Amino acid sequence: MLGDTFHIIETEGVIHLRFDRAAKYNAIDLAMWEALHSVTAALRDRNDLRALLITSTGKYFSSGIDLNSPLAPDPAITSPTEFRRWYRQGLGSLHMLGDEWEAIEKPVVVGFQGPCLGGALELSLCADFRLATDGARFGLPEIALGGIPGSGGTSRLVRLVGPHWARWLILAKRQIDASQGLSIGLVHEVLPAEGFEESCLAFCRELATLPREAFAAGKLAIELAQDLGRAQGRNVERLAVSGLVQGTEYSKMMTAMQERLSSKKST
Repeated sequence: MLGDTFHIIETEGVIHLRFDRAAKYNAIDLAMWEALHSVTAALRDRNDLRALLITSTGKYFSSGIDLNSPLAPDPAITSPTEFRRWYRQGLGSLHMLGDEWEAIEKPVVVGFQGPCLGGALELSLCADFRLATDGARFGLPEIALGGIPGSGGTSRLVRLVGPHWARWLILAKRQIDASQGLSIGLVHEVLPAEGFEESCLAFCRELATLPREAFAAGKLAIELAQDLGRAQGRNVERLAVSGLVQGTEYSKMMTAMQERLSSKKST
């Protein structure tokens, strides 16, 4: 699928959304926002799709929400109550999209070839995996406009990198580069710029081959474990594993592994 500001490609179980609005620093316009919802729904609803990848063309991954688009807050809203309602459910809200990425039991991957700022970074914090090149930078400039990241960006960033670095990015309005992002746990891996998109796709194709039920259970268990005590976390593991080992997926793969090991011993 080809739009004026994005491309959607499906390949080997991966649905790939590429932002293509380089002249506007890939600021997220209405069409890009709708494309994000479209690929998310496809990943959620279609069994043949096993992973979602988001990348961009140009110097920027994304400068955030386009403030001159219909996605920006309506200036006619003057009540905090009305604003909270719009912020959660209205046009341009990233809340439900981020929640859906976390809830979908399949991998969501974001690849940063350049700076990722504002709402684009807030949404990226909801992904399962974040890959970057040396050209990537990360920042949350909302305080310069009299606000703070409010689409889950503050709470998710604290959970991901802790309050120390959250203060640096949110309150001091500092940007960090890819190597700093790697060292604090914001990104998982820094890859060469040459062939970066193909490297991201190769990673997604590998994820797409992993056992479906095991990945789903693992994603849920990890999400639960970070908010539980050690004993409760281990109970979550036991529940997840007991369900997996009784399933056909586990039985089939374990039998195949045992047969391979037996054949090696006999040679």
